[in-house]
Formats: sequence, structure tokens, C-alpha cells
Amino acid sequence: MIETDKCPNCGCNEIERGIQKGQGSMHPMDSFGLSSNVIAYICTECGYIIAMRVEKPKRFK
Repeated sequence: MIETDKCPNCGCNEIERGIQKGQGSMHPMDSFGLSSNVIAYICTECGYIIAMRVEKPKRFK
């Protein structure tokens, strides 16, 4: 999880996760064969994206 429980934009404390798949996946700079979905933590009130991370970070080593 993320280290915040409050949106820095509007102060709402309802933060949920979303996933960006397919064409929005993240690829290593040197290889387009491997990719990972991107997980986002989103404020349900204003839509502010608080944090993003790749689902499978080991693919970037």
C-alpha cells in the first residue's frame, strides 16, 4: 500500500487502486518484450493520482 491515507489535492480519505493494462503497460527502456501492468492509487473524490507503481518490478532488473 501507499504511505498516505489522504489525498494531497482535496483532503479526501477514500483512496482506491486502479490498474492500467495493455497499451498503457510499462516497458523496460532496453527491451520491449517484457512489460508490467501499472497500479495506480486514485482519490475517489477528485480523481487525483496519488502514486503509481509497476505490478512486476523484477522485470526491470
